[in-house]
Amino acid sequence: MNIKKISGEKCSCGKVHQIPIEDVIIAENALDRTTALIKEITEEQKIYLIVDQNTKKAAGAELKEKLLAANFEVVEIMLKEREEDDHLVPEPGALFKIIEKVEPDGYVLACGSGSINDLTAYAAHKMQLPYSVFATAPSMDGYASSVSSITVDGVKKTYSTTPPELIIADLNILKAAPWKLIQSGLGDLLGKVSSLLEWKLGVALFDEYFCQEAFDLVENVLNDLINNSEKIIAREELGIEILTKGLIYSGVSMMMVGSSRPASGTEHHISHFFDMYAGIFQKSVPTHGIKVGTASFISSNFYLKLLETDFNEFELEHNREDREKEIREAYLDKADGILELLDQRWEHDLITKDDLLNQEEQIKSNIREFKDYLESVEGILADFGFFERKDVKNLNRDWLKKAVNHGFELRFRYTISTLLRQAGLLEKWGDHVLSKLDEKLSD
Repeated sequence: MNIKKISGEKCSCGKVHQIPIEDVIIAENALDRTTALIKEITEEQKIYLIVDQNTKKAAGAELKEKLLAANFEVVEIMLKEREEDDHLVPEPGALFKIIEKVEPDGYVLACGSGSINDLTAYAAHKMQLPYSVFATAPSMDGYASSVSSITVDGVKKTYSTTPPELIIADLNILKAAPWKLIQSGLGDLLGKVSSLLEWKLGVALFDEYFCQEAFDLVENVLNDLINNSEKIIAREELGIEILTKGLIYSGVSMMMVGSSRPASGTEHHISHFFDMYAGIFQKSVPTHGIKVGTASFISSNFYLKLLETDFNEFELEHNREDREKEIREAYLDKADGILELLDQRWEHDLITKDDLLNQEEQIKSNIREFKDYLESVEGILADFGFFERKDVKNLNRDWLKKAVNHGFELRFRYTISTLLRQAGLLEKWGDHVLSKLDEKLSD
């Protein structure tokens, strides 16, 4: 990927995007090149290698051997997995373990995917240290992101971080990743169908900042994904490369605009709500991408229904007392933070029916352009076995309904769920699409 073509020159959006990533390597046998790449990027001789039990088995052990053979001193930092869960949770305890052991006398190298990447990025940013990441699975879009998701007091929060200097992805290792992680990456990337439309919704109603280059970057890889999904299922090299590029480019788009706007909307908010409830009730939930992929079924159906709806039927209501009451009921002991967010967003989010009617054609034009994508979501989820997964079938239905009805409160971001809540239709439309989802899960 030629990062330099994006970075440092004035974009059509008027900004000069700064992409501090030096290089992205996605290739067969990239593991064999890693020590040489690290030597090019740093003069440090000590490597802090961050792994967990799974990523050490996938690549970390061999990576450590190669680093030692190249005369690096290697300090391995093992982040243990929770016994009751099948994936590492990016929480302060794991973060402190990195900060406690890393000294400013070496170079930080993460070996892993979602949680390890988020934790390493945040720790390196706080310590003002450069780092690189060796990807072990095409499972999420955070490799190139300038934000990290950390779970604090049971709520997943987004923090600004510094991107890695190098992203190294060995296609041989990625092809061998557990199927659930490939599914997870697919789900995270498929969620961009609705998140891109959410961005356009914000532009139409609030004249939000928009970058066509960042938008196109994500849409192009989304198009590649949908046209080559069977190659990903077959674990063909081209398919896994397309999925990996898509996830990395999605992160680059977020870096370009300085937020997760191109890559996160209703589908992500539903996932984040589940993470919050999992923390409150100490229950395990599917990985991020699995939840996002499943939620994309909901968000894509919302947009398809919006396309067929006459906006004259909408009666917008802005009742703050009702919103506050619902937040207290849905967010339990986390409600205070969400109410503070409501204070920040309330005035911004107020729209009139005239505002909506004035933008009806533009909003529907945006949806029509994405109609094929929206209609493909259900089929791709089926092809990738989402509806057959036990953890998806066993999703707590009460949590899911709450996530659909209240998840939009988690972020200062206007989405289709915000609009439907203001129109008094979120619960009705949500019940309808959840019934459709139940039919899929019961087949």
